[in-house]
Amino acid sequence: MSERLLLPADPSSIARARHWAASLARRVHAGPATEHTVELLTSELLTNAVVHTGNHAPISVCARMHDDALRVAVTDTDTTLPVVRPTSPGRPGGNGMRIVDMLSSTWGVDLHPGVGKTVWFEALVGSRAGAALLSA
Repeated sequence: MSERLLLPADPSSIARARHWAASLARRVHAGPATEHTVELLTSELLTNAVVHTGNHAPISVCARMHDDALRVAVTDTDTTLPVVRPTSPGRPGGNGMRIVDMLSSTWGVDLHPGVGKTVWFEALVGSRAGAALLSA
């Protein structure tokens, strides 16, 4: 399974991508906890893309299953790398990548020099997801 959604760099796109990702998670038989995680992490990546790109170029959201993991990837035109920031009670916001780091099974960035970047995460689905939850 591989699907793609092309969205405008607009705050209204965040909810659309979040619902799209949750629907995909249900279709691959992710449990409720994994579905919620996929929905939340997709929202975090889309929020970063909308807030930090500062332009109106479309944002691409792709999802695909491989092995026992659902990978969601968000591609935008900003080449700035995302940063996992430490918790700071005095700073509102800025926690998105820390949440992605904590809740995904893995995540990363693919740079596209002069064009942008793709930030992705994976969420375990199936038997490995259950084992990961038990070992956490």
